[in-house]
Amino acid sequence: MKTLHSVFEFKHGDLQLFEDHNLKLAAMHTHSFDEIAIVLGGTSLHMIGKEEYPLIRGDVFVIHGDQAHGNKKMSNFHIFNIIFERKYFEKISKKLENFPYFKMLFYYEPCFRKNQKFKARLHLDPHQLNHIMHLLELMKEERNALKPGHKIIIRNLFEMLLIDLCRCYSNIDTPHSKQLFTVGKTIDFLEKNYSNEISLSFLARRVQMPESTFARVFKKMTGCSPIDYLIKLRIEKAVEMMDKDSGLSVTDIAMSTGFWNSSYFTRKFKLIMGTTPMAFLKKQRESK
Repeated sequence: MKTLHSVFEFKHGDLQLFEDHNLKLAAMHTHSFDEIAIVLGGTSLHMIGKEEYPLIRGDVFVIHGDQAHGNKKMSNFHIFNIIFERKYFEKISKKLENFPYFKMLFYYEPCFRKNQKFKARLHLDPHQLNHIMHLLELMKEERNALKPGHKIIIRNLFEMLLIDLCRCYSNIDTPHSKQLFTVGKTIDFLEKNYSNEISLSFLARRVQMPESTFARVFKKMTGCSPIDYLIKLRIEKAVEMMDKDSGLSVTDIAMSTGFWNSSYFTRKFKLIMGTTPMAFLKKQRESK
């Protein structure tokens, strides 16, 4: 049975806010948008895929809409959801991508949640939660008053809320959050330097960890080794290059994405993509 009592609903283009009391059941579902969930009271079991995680007052987490999710076993559950379209959020992301812990909270924790068992989630203490609730109240007041410029103020308050959540996340001092931060820093580095020569020992030295410990932590969080992650990233970049310019040679693509041997590039490309780079390029040319 599903009982919903929405006490506040704000819709403005690709940003929406919902506050729900007495939610008895939220069946598994997916959607095209993402959301921030802020638990204001009660308890629940949050379901993502086949995994279940207990929620309590103060828990804050990001839900990627393409992940099947829902809630059950709720008791006096009170949750505030901020829903946003990805295109809208991409604009904000460019402003905040270098802000400490932004990617940790909005990308890496949701993506690697299953591997770290939700233990790297954000949990607000009473003072932090009261501050976040104050920002939500200000957004509600602006919506209800409908004064000139209220939409601009609401969006600015939303960005303030994002920054404050990131600040709160930066104060978490648990083994899982530290491990996630280490992995996130490594992924950020790989994204920017994937075409360079990179070794496991080099990555471990960057984060000041023993090589074996770093490799274990990285695999625990992501499900694959650092070098396997790098290879997949390079293949992803190679595919992007092929999509943009199908006239490139296999050797050019291999060299541009960090594969110094075109034969090795071909083997890895076929292993991941199920076809050779040459066959992929041929298909691209024919389609155009």
